[in-house]
Amino acid sequence: MALKKLKVPYEHCFSCDIDKHVKTQILENFPPKKWFDDLMTRDNEATSTPAVDIYLAGFPCQPFSAAGLQKGFKDKRGMVFYGCADYIDTNRPRAFILENVKRLIGHDDGNTFKQVLRSLNGIGDGAYEVKCQVLNTQEHGVPQSRPRIYIVGLRKDCKKSEFNFPEPLPRVSLDSILDKVKVKPTMTDLPRKTNKTAFNNVRAVLKKLTREGASPLTKTYVVDCDASEKFRSVMKDRTMCMTKSRASGFWVTSRGRRMNLDEMLRCQGMERSFKQVVSDRAIGAQIGNAMSQNVIERLFVSLLPAAGLVQKDFPLRDRWAAAAKGVKAPAAASKRTAATLDSLVEAAGQQKKRARRA
Repeated sequence: MALKKLKVPYEHCFSCDIDKHVKTQILENFPPKKWFDDLMTRDNEATSTPAVDIYLAGFPCQPFSAAGLQKGFKDKRGMVFYGCADYIDTNRPRAFILENVKRLIGHDDGNTFKQVLRSLNGIGDGAYEVKCQVLNTQEHGVPQSRPRIYIVGLRKDCKKSEFNFPEPLPRVSLDSILDKVKVKPTMTDLPRKTNKTAFNNVRAVLKKLTREGASPLTKTYVVDCDASEKFRSVMKDRTMCMTKSRASGFWVTSRGRRMNLDEMLRCQGMERSFKQVVSDRAIGAQIGNAMSQNVIERLFVSLLPAAGLVQKDFPLRDRWAAAAKGVKAPAAASKRTAATLDSLVEAAGQQKKRARRA
């Protein structure tokens, strides 16, 4: 979808996912030459496994996520990374992008991430220039707080120019991507009582915000209504990170309802440019599990020319940066460069210490 939006001709060589609903949706809309059900059983050396110019993978985040048990590579899902690394080593694409949760950086005091980078830097005795940086979706054109670590590799013998991570953009309002208000909500517009968790969460948040002098029925607040009371969170004019477990959508106070699928897609930099052949819940789960298209587009704008995958004069347009022109950037969106491993691990360690003190 990112390549289509950039109007870059491409050939979809293969896809891989263990989820049957993902398979159904992709085969209907973006059929690859080859489909693999399980990366860990795929023979990367077989002639039936296609070689590609650019390889993208988001290996499972649950072993490293705050929402999981954080077993890392002791969790068999954590071992999927080595399946990704083996494909890169065996087939040597011109470039690759790997994505995971920010917590991967500080997992096991940074040792897990060091092992990830050692593995990638060791391919072909240093065949790739590997850079990494945490990018938050909300700083790249859409109002979703979704910090992710992006690891980008560029094969040195294919390098035509420098690859640079995109600079942060001014934040945009969630209201700009939500459907317009049709009927002003009231304090009685709540989730169904049969869903006690969601019902109680939204009711409690509305009362609390009103007591504090806020106007949740006219100002947009997003409630993670399906979380337990202990982990319930609220954000103003932006949404918290969408995940597979929140497939039904977060609650939007100014609309008196859950976020719909089109709004969820927009929060991932996407649009409904495909045919839906699975349930709404399955699509919601896929949206929450996907890489943010806006971030991938912005990475491609620098990476494709750097890897020689488009000519220097090919008109790659960063539509997110173009839309942000003339908008004053907030103080938080400061200039950044590709982070070093030490600085990333150090920042993760400091964050962990602050959490302990809290």
